[in-house]
Amino acid sequence: MRRKAHGIMFHHFHDDRIHIKGQGSLDQEQFRKMITLLQEEHNLISADEWYIKATTKTLQDDDVCITFDDNLQCQYDIALPILEEFNLKAFWFMYTSPLEGTHERLEVYRYFRFSQFKSINDFYSTFNSTISDSIYKELVTHGMKNYDSKEFLKAFSFYSEEDKIFRFIRDHVLGVDKYFEVMDAMISNSQMGIREIAKILWIGKEGISHLDKSGHIIGLHSHSHPTQIEQLSYDDQLHEYMKNHTMLSSILDQKIKAVSHPCNSYNTDTLKVLEKLNVFFGFRANMEDGYKSTWEYPRLDHAHLIDKI
Repeated sequence: MRRKAHGIMFHHFHDDRIHIKGQGSLDQEQFRKMITLLQEEHNLISADEWYIKATTKTLQDDDVCITFDDNLQCQYDIALPILEEFNLKAFWFMYTSPLEGTHERLEVYRYFRFSQFKSINDFYSTFNSTISDSIYKELVTHGMKNYDSKEFLKAFSFYSEEDKIFRFIRDHVLGVDKYFEVMDAMISNSQMGIREIAKILWIGKEGISHLDKSGHIIGLHSHSHPTQIEQLSYDDQLHEYMKNHTMLSSILDQKIKAVSHPCNSYNTDTLKVLEKLNVFFGFRANMEDGYKSTWEYPRLDHAHLIDKI
């Protein structure tokens, strides 16, 4: 893979107090080491400088920046102080449904996976058993005939085979409603209280405003974070991003000028929607070649760097 300017994509962080450790999460010291590594191996620059260089077509192949997806409180509590140590500004791509009180299942389910099971494979085992005992057993058995391990998520080499099978069943066999039904059944049999957990999962309006006023760049990430937004109609995608845009705009002092595609899912309709909203800059979630629009700058998932620190 040739060297090229790109973002580094971060999601989850953990500590020994509030935020639980999960698959792929980092603590403060690991994040500090990762930033030091990026400074040693690349030209690590702040989001505002990256944006200017990108829009003036002056990015150099060695330029990298920090990006966060999903509006997570753990990012604010754990990663932000480290960014301040290095005087770095980042891109923060935020979905907004939690701001109106929605307990967005994507993150609730992740918390469930890592708080209620000894390992991720224990969760996968229970998930598969739940399906086997459900009305969706035959649907999943039939759907898995279309699974190609070598091709599915091939750009994300850090996923285990079990990770990929779970995501294939979730996104390409069950779909949103059936997946929610299976997961909600599992949670109903646990002792987890969703309302209490939701209070520690997402950054609120005050935190978003603070990031904005501190010079970070806040960007779109859809309203409810569909895992396969490309499967939605143009009108549904417009609704997702327009609501996302409206809610963030009511908080920010600056215009919204960036986006990252949830789960790397988008199509030509998505790009038309973004153009309509005057958002002309964004990131996808891999480093593959062949993309040329300003909505498709590459990113490297931080998981690819774990072994180096």
